[in-house]
Amino acid sequence: MVPHPRLRSPLLVECMIYLAMSTPLGLFGAAWPQERQQFGQSSGALGLLVLAYGIGRLSTAATALPILRRVPIRLANTVLCVLFVVADLVAGFGRNFVVLIVCFAVIGLLTGALDSLGARFQTLVRNVGSAGLMFGCYGLGAALGPAMSAVFSWTAGFVLAALLALIAALLAVRPQVEWPDGLCEPRRTARGSAAKSQTVPLMLSLLAVAGFCALEATTANWSATYLEGARGATALAASLAVSGFWVGITLGRLVLGQLRWAPSQILRVAGVAVVVTLLLILVLPSSFALFGFAALGLALAGIFPTLLSTTADRVGRSAAGRVSGQQLITANLSATCVSAGLGLFVARLGPQVIALVLLALSLCALPALILCSRLQVEEPPDSDVHRIRPPEHAP
Repeated sequence: MVPHPRLRSPLLVECMIYLAMSTPLGLFGAAWPQERQQFGQSSGALGLLVLAYGIGRLSTAATALPILRRVPIRLANTVLCVLFVVADLVAGFGRNFVVLIVCFAVIGLLTGALDSLGARFQTLVRNVGSAGLMFGCYGLGAALGPAMSAVFSWTAGFVLAALLALIAALLAVRPQVEWPDGLCEPRRTARGSAAKSQTVPLMLSLLAVAGFCALEATTANWSATYLEGARGATALAASLAVSGFWVGITLGRLVLGQLRWAPSQILRVAGVAVVVTLLLILVLPSSFALFGFAALGLALAGIFPTLLSTTADRVGRSAAGRVSGQQLITANLSATCVSAGLGLFVARLGPQVIALVLLALSLCALPALILCSRLQVEEPPDSDVHRIRPPEHAP
């Protein structure tokens, strides 16, 4: 029996993986203000969880090429997803804080590797719509986690994450999946084109990615603490606001491929919208702030997928694989440092400082994003020898 064409699509596998690996990410930021009592910890201890997760994710953020030189992507995705199931279940049912830190470090390691493989897939396909679908599923998973913890419990959220990871493993293991040509990188291309990327486009790309990825991660991790501690929101309302943030990201990324805008226009409009939304959250009443995070998610939605899928447009096709790895490392490093470091500011200055840090991040990153939107590398016509055939069933 021949599988349905959609079931042979690698995009389906990647979307399910991104859905599964993001569910724990939304959980610990939204549920920690209430769950911390089960572990005998303060609000600031969230910074340790963020740090453990971030260090783990950073450690494997650029592992796609080394992995693919050794094992097929089918085996790599399957094994990583199975390990994800185990880590989710231990984190959900354990009640020891040290064990929880270890679990989040492991979840970070697995997420970094899976994200690196997904980024490699995106840079080969070079399709903003595919990137939007994958990151849209990432946002959906991150919204499901807080919603499950708000309605049911912390444990229920991790059980859901484990179930999604198991489904992703079952999809990934199938040999019928039609991965794009060139996904298994040959050894001989490891360093030959590494020096071809230009310094200015590279630095602007890294600055834009660093700023807006740190903003996204910090908002996800600390917005519930801000709403409860600085704006007087209830625990349920704060958790739902975090879910709303991820719903906004999800909807924005799912419709990204349907927009008729050029990537440069998406980046400029989204960057300005992020700054305006954060200003409104800061100055308007608390009732708006609860809904404002959904609008912030919508504004942020298109930035990272567009930056990642247009990497080759800024630095050239020959350097795109290397630069995409550097972008992932930068994204994870900035997200870890800012989100974990914010715990020190919250402990000293109180939760009201969170919104100010978010606004400062957006203002610092906006100029780099606008300059990135204007970059377009000029390549000779014969440089398309490395062009990759997209998967047959990509949108």
